Amino acid sequence: MPPLIDPHSLRTPQDLAVTPTHPQCLLIVGSCLAGDWTRRMKGLPNPCDSDIYLIGRALPAQPDRAIAEYDFQLVQLGLRFVLPDASFSRLNHTDITGHEKLFAHAVNSMQAMLDDAMRWNREHGILTFVFPFVTPLQNPVGRLMPRYDLRNPVYFVEKLNESLAGRVQDYANAHFFDFNEVLASFGKIYAQEDAYTALNHGGFLGNWDHKFDQNRLEPAGRATDFFPTRVPMVFQATWQELVAMWRSIRQIDMVKLVVFDLDDTLWRGVTAEIGDGQLPTTEGWPKGLWEALGFLKRRGVLLAIISKNDEDRVRHVWRDIFGRQLKLEDFAILRINWRPKPDNMAEILQHVNLLPRNVVYIDDNPVERAAILAAYPEIRVLGGTPLTWRRVLLWSAETQVPAITAESAARTDMVRAQVTRETQRQAMSRADFLASLNVRMQFFRIGTIEDPSFPRVLELINKTNQFNTTGTRWTRADCQAALAAGQAVYAFDVADTYTEYGLVGVLVVEGACIRQFVMSCRVMGLGVEAAAVAQVGQILHRNGNWPVQAVIIETERNLPCRDVYQRCGFVLQAGLWQCALAGPPAIPAHIALDERLTQAAE
Repeated sequence: MPPLIDPHSLRTPQDLAVTPTHPQCLLIVGSCLAGDWTRRMKGLPNPCDSDIYLIGRALPAQPDRAIAEYDFQLVQLGLRFVLPDASFSRLNHTDITGHEKLFAHAVNSMQAMLDDAMRWNREHGILTFVFPFVTPLQNPVGRLMPRYDLRNPVYFVEKLNESLAGRVQDYANAHFFDFNEVLASFGKIYAQEDAYTALNHGGFLGNWDHKFDQNRLEPAGRATDFFPTRVPMVFQATWQELVAMWRSIRQIDMVKLVVFDLDDTLWRGVTAEIGDGQLPTTEGWPKGLWEALGFLKRRGVLLAIISKNDEDRVRHVWRDIFGRQLKLEDFAILRINWRPKPDNMAEILQHVNLLPRNVVYIDDNPVERAAILAAYPEIRVLGGTPLTWRRVLLWSAETQVPAITAESAARTDMVRAQVTRETQRQAMSRADFLASLNVRMQFFRIGTIEDPSFPRVLELINKTNQFNTTGTRWTRADCQAALAAGQAVYAFDVADTYTEYGLVGVLVVEGACIRQFVMSCRVMGLGVEAAAVAQVGQILHRNGNWPVQAVIIETERNLPCRDVYQRCGFVLQAGLWQCALAGPPAIPAHIALDERLTQAAE
């Protein structure tokens, strides 16, 4: 019998995790409930240190440690600070206006308290997760009362959390952490205390008040004598959820491509054995998996197929099996043939310019999985029961993204166009091919982290491995500090005859030095990297910053960009690449550049 899924990691699968990275130190701003976190984190398998500051007291100018020493900050606001004791229960049930005024008071108090608690986030940009208020177990007014009504304390707190979540979006590098979802997944009855204490206390079920009841004629007993508790399980699950969010934001072990087999993998049965009137049963895990693929594609994860099959037969039965739920066009690349699967995987990796470590392969056949692993040990594979695949693909930190950009959502179409472009290239000389592409490039400057393009800039810097001249990862706080210090962040987007690639390149410039150059692998081979260097050179030359210098730090994975400056006329001197030309490099003739920089922006 297969082992049961560990309930602690039910919501946060570990199947795709490779790098054993864990937070080392947290900054906590919260109510007395937050104090319990400090104690419990010391008992984790990977203990995490923390400093705690209580709500209601003025925060010091700086925490005990430098902000850079904290992996992230937790903010947990106490409900009792915004919903005074008995304020709800003393209202007349017919006093609708009174309930509306109480809600307005709670919202205003919440916003003021949040603004105080987020001081270090505002000043330093520290990554912050904000907890919601804990919703009551049930409506204390009565279970037959209207559900979606402010007179129901459950709905009252839900609406307050909605307002809190909206407010959190006003802060940079801050995320709303839905603790109530975790509680609901593991059972609120095992963790919440409002079965015996006021709903606005919002604490964990425990025996904290037993010490006050020692002189009763009859012993009051301990709460855990009467109420079932799984607080340690809920805490551990909550911690794993926070770590998963942190790993997703840091882009650790990210999955960029998922490759599927077909028979008994994407559907039940074998294509060759499926008659036109004998379609496989699709309810259950197949439909769940198909839906998961839609969400992955929405996040910008690429999908591909490698199947030993007859492609004409697959295309014939596809619509009958999937209907409108899944199209062949949802997959960036198809390799449906009788060739060895590792050979097909080699072609796919070449087309998408991805490393094996960014790929997940799913196949029902253990022999085929072993063949892929033998050829590419870093590819992560899934097999066995299909009942677990949806959960792993959707809920793993490695498939999640901090934000969905326009470029992410359109990634499949871009890669399909890239494959078409590559096919065309093979039939022409390089010069004729480049001239036929009608490459258009827009080059612009990012002046603030509030720029609408900034989320894509940060995503590109932190996800790109191959064309990344230093491999440096940035946080929002790092970017904010760099911009404040006068560094320039330039970006460019690209389009050609086949597709609009969106924002695909970022250059960080300090003085006359290009400190980092990052570019999506999707546009490698178009010559746009040379155009970007030339454009930066022209800007710096106009501003009197000459000669231009550039930095390259070799990493394990950035081989494709190590010669970029050499190709642009730079020479290596004292560890820096320096332009040896009398003026800036020329922009390649086949690229039309639409410069959106004003003189002031330079």
